[in-house]
Amino acid sequence: MFKVKKSLIVSGVIGVLFLSACAKEQLILKTYSPPKKQEQVKKMIENSEASTGFINLQLVEDIDYICESVGKNKASKDMAQGLISNLKKYINQTNFISLNTVEDDASVSLDMQILRLKFVQTKNSRELHVKVNFVIRKDGAEFYSEPYKYDTKRQSRAGLQGLPSKSEIFSDASEYLAKKLIKDISPIKTRKIVELKDLPDAIQYTVEYAKGKNFKGAIKAMENYKGDKGLEYYFNLGVYYEGYGSQIDNMAMFAKAQENYEKAMAMGGSKDETIVKGKMKFDNFYEIIKKVAEQQVANLKQTSSGQYELLD
Repeated sequence: MFKVKKSLIVSGVIGVLFLSACAKEQLILKTYSPPKKQEQVKKMIENSEASTGFINLQLVEDIDYICESVGKNKASKDMAQGLISNLKKYINQTNFISLNTVEDDASVSLDMQILRLKFVQTKNSRELHVKVNFVIRKDGAEFYSEPYKYDTKRQSRAGLQGLPSKSEIFSDASEYLAKKLIKDISPIKTRKIVELKDLPDAIQYTVEYAKGKNFKGAIKAMENYKGDKGLEYYFNLGVYYEGYGSQIDNMAMFAKAQENYEKAMAMGGSKDETIVKGKMKFDNFYEIIKKVAEQQVANLKQTSSGQYELLD
């Protein structure tokens, strides 16, 4: 009986040592992933005439009312105005799409069709059901046509005074629908896991700096290192610069990251799975973030010049 226990203990120790030896240092970094509707967005980009950014849209404010039960009454007009206001607001915030305020048949246009709008109120409840079709087209060719729904029912034993007002419910609906569309056709902020390489003992501690989000300190220590610099050195330094760039929103840091990733690849990194995967993830992110930065500048100029007003 004693021998069995001893064997189990020894096996457990070996297992722990084996796992420790195989464990890889990892970081979680901020990144962008492509839009959910990637193929449709690709067609929009190819047909957009924006000089910067990805998509230049003309927002068509004359909304169609498709369903027979949806007429041009006050409720439908309120919903239409809410959709237009929120689309202007969230398009600007994406730093990915710009609004073209000049009517032009050659522009990529965003049209809206209200397919359903039903508001029901009782003595202790309010409910709203909305269905809107967003259509993005150019010269009659549709690149995107997708229906979006919003359904809610609010109830209160205290009666209507305990519920959001009709206008508040309409506002929530228009905001939700606008944000949902923009999220589907814009890059998505997310996070990624990056595996690091082992470094010489003299600078291995920089990994802990990076894990603690002290990217600036890690970079300084790496740049001051006077020893041999192999592909592992340049790859990790690229990761640190990428992390620091995400931390302070600085394009110069991303450019430094790219420079170091390239050095790692040139030194044989193309045969290292960790380095290849890390660089591929960065390249996808870098293409998006460069466009986002360009569009951010364009949107700021557009707002300051008063070409269009953002509505709350």
